[in-house]
Amino acid sequence: MNIGKNEQKESNIRFCGSGGMGVILASIILGRAAIYEGKSAIQIQSYGAEQRGTRVKSDILISQHEEPAFPLFDKVDILVAFSQEAFNHYLIDIWEESIVIINEDLVESKEERKNLYKIPASSLAGDLKNPKVMNIIMLGGLVKITNIISKDSLLKAINISVPKKYIKVNIEGFQQGYNII
Repeated sequence: MNIGKNEQKESNIRFCGSGGMGVILASIILGRAAIYEGKSAIQIQSYGAEQRGTRVKSDILISQHEEPAFPLFDKVDILVAFSQEAFNHYLIDIWEESIVIINEDLVESKEERKNLYKIPASSLAGDLKNPKVMNIIMLGGLVKITNIISKDSLLKAINISVPKKYIKVNIEGFQQGYNII
């Protein structure tokens, strides 16, 4: 595991939630941002046949290596949980020192961890009058907490990844998540 080392070469991140929460889009945006910085990124996703409402995960490997390994993780360095069911299911896939980021409006953790961060992402999305930006709010928190990629790269990836009419609210959501930490 590479968290906390100055010469971090690889980070594996798992986004998890329910279908329709933007789990996959969040990992795609993060991967694009990493590529803008000259890093390698590989993403893989898994969701139920029904998609909307079923458990979803999206794993992404961000690496300094030119050709990183395919991202099949037993354990993850960073877990970002959007929903309680997904959190309960994937919590076993972390290291003791892994970073865990939860949407505290939908996820309750009884664990006391030094690397547990709570973001009221659904409430902040409600304040923006667009519940669909919850995933981008979580990305803002992730970027602030980990510095895995730069804020500028993530904003550039948002501009490329979301429909034009939703760019402004997604950027506002990112800023909310970034500034809440």
